[in-house]
Amino acid sequence: MKKFLVSLSLVMMLLLFAVSAHAIDVIIDGVKVDFTASSGAPFIENGRTLVPLRASMEALGAEVTWDDAQRCALVKKGPTTVVCYIDEACIYRNGTKINNDAAATIRDSRTYLPIRVVAEALDATVSWDGNVVISTSAAGNLIYSIENSGLHVSNIWKAWEKALAAKNSGNYQSAIDQFITLAPDFLAKHDSNSDAMFYKHLGECYSALGKNEEASACFKREAYYWSLASKEQETIDATRRATLINSSVQMYAKTYNDTYKPRKYFGEMYEPENGLYIGAYAEGDRAVHDPWSMNKFYMNEFPKLVGRDMSAYLLYMPSTTPLSHYQSHINMAIQKDKIIQLAVEPVNFFDIQPNDPTYIKLAQDMENSSAKFFLRFASEMNDNSCPWYTTNYNLYIEKFRIVADIFHTYAPSVPVVWSPNFYPANNIHLYYPGDAYVDYVGISSYMNHQPETDPLGQGVDRNRWSEQLDTIVGLYGHKKPIIISEGGASYIDYRTWADITPFASSQLYDFYTYLPIKYPQVKAVFIFDQDRNADSGCYRFSLSNNTQYLDAYKKGTQSEQYLATADAKAKLPQYYELGTNASVEPKVVEISSFIKTPANDTSYVVYNIYGTDVATSYGIPYSVNIDFAPYSKTTVPLKAMAFNASGVKVAEKTYYVKVD
Repeated sequence: MKKFLVSLSLVMMLLLFAVSAHAIDVIIDGVKVDFTASSGAPFIENGRTLVPLRASMEALGAEVTWDDAQRCALVKKGPTTVVCYIDEACIYRNGTKINNDAAATIRDSRTYLPIRVVAEALDATVSWDGNVVISTSAAGNLIYSIENSGLHVSNIWKAWEKALAAKNSGNYQSAIDQFITLAPDFLAKHDSNSDAMFYKHLGECYSALGKNEEASACFKREAYYWSLASKEQETIDATRRATLINSSVQMYAKTYNDTYKPRKYFGEMYEPENGLYIGAYAEGDRAVHDPWSMNKFYMNEFPKLVGRDMSAYLLYMPSTTPLSHYQSHINMAIQKDKIIQLAVEPVNFFDIQPNDPTYIKLAQDMENSSAKFFLRFASEMNDNSCPWYTTNYNLYIEKFRIVADIFHTYAPSVPVVWSPNFYPANNIHLYYPGDAYVDYVGISSYMNHQPETDPLGQGVDRNRWSEQLDTIVGLYGHKKPIIISEGGASYIDYRTWADITPFASSQLYDFYTYLPIKYPQVKAVFIFDQDRNADSGCYRFSLSNNTQYLDAYKKGTQSEQYLATADAKAKLPQYYELGTNASVEPKVVEISSFIKTPANDTSYVVYNIYGTDVATSYGIPYSVNIDFAPYSKTTVPLKAMAFNASGVKVAEKTYYVKVD
């Protein structure tokens, strides 16, 4: 993935160790990090060791970016995003606050961050033996060790042919050894296309041996090189393969205590302090709405269909349509105190000019309506099927900013939502208009059956809808409230028209169950309740036409986190992600887990402390109640072990959790 923020070549981080005055090395899984003049080298100041951020974190297999507007560094590895704000004595791991006794600071135009707490947030362990010693999982720094092995071959292409021959004959370990030996010389040519193919072959060898974590690391690096070569589809394909075959365990604690509050409140108009708005696009479902009569109106009938009230509804409107066209909808929303997300689809988008009278009139009408609105404007712009799609990213940004300025001037009570499509994910950041022009970041998030993407070649769709928000939350969740502008899981295969109701229903239930647990940054979600046919195939999202799919939605939306009214002050419990150095209260705490395996085959989860099983749970979100009172003022090894239906362990994770 292209680095889209300013260079961090001089970014540094503060290591919390008292040290002696000799040269300091950073050693990751036995490999010494090669610091250069451009990256900076470790040095000691006032008893603290300063270590370059980019070189160290990339050696851990992470990506590092810098957000100048928010004055923070972002470190991303797999499903984990760590945000470090300047002058805050803490970091945020996927939204969970982890306190630290030193703040990130800027001195001499360089940023310094605490390496220990960041490395541990990425599931590494850090120790001191005169040098900084970091240990990760088997594939933690695989890429760094390959590219910095110091090995050389006399004839690159002869070695390349030998590696390919070993791979083609099924001698995968021999092929891996050959590829790694030639890697430094091969990659030194800086041919992005060839470098991408190198990692594709290497990843396929690891995958054939069942070493999915190593294969995932290679496919991720393949995607990086494809992005350097501006190969969009290849980048998407490699990123998907890297994601689908990885395993991970994430544990979450439930709390009513604001001390542990993971949810960031930005103070935007209508933003809920706790919980999230639950909404729907239901105007197109004839079972709940008659467009020619108020006798069957979706704001009355949809809650009956799904067995619960909604706090918000979605409407689509071309920019040339007057707001009065939806007057009956607006009146009903005011009467019922519901929020309307108005998705304005611009006509002649690229002809928009400053002080455009069409948008001034729309802004004034919305402001004067007395209704609560979100304005979603020119959405899904990153999808090439969109009428306002362009690779002239600055042109899109220019036009969006014009309309955002109009609404901020003439409709200050109407927050502006910038909302890309979930696919493709690698170009989303290129269209971002800037913090001053965006109040909420949205996303269109859909799940479609794609067994052809199986990196293991078994024709199984290994995608997980409940992971799809990692990109948008990782990019913007630290600085903007997030909404899922629309979404659904099609229960008809969009190409073959085969009935895949069990697949879609399982994805829908999984998504809504984990949404308030995994993503405290999300403040609203809208289900798309309408069938549609498009050039790309057949899609079926209607809740009223599929009982199993409807039941999955009903079951998945039972959480008290889903707000029935537009109440921004609801007092609710929250969930926060655990990790090494995260804390829990010394009492009975509800713990849940999100388990990712290549086969998505978790049947039950066993929780263990100090080698003793303390609880077992069957079925998502694998919630249990654990009494931490006996461990007060200590740090305990909390382990979650996932098993499939045959009793085979498929994933596990141990976190060293502080008990306050």
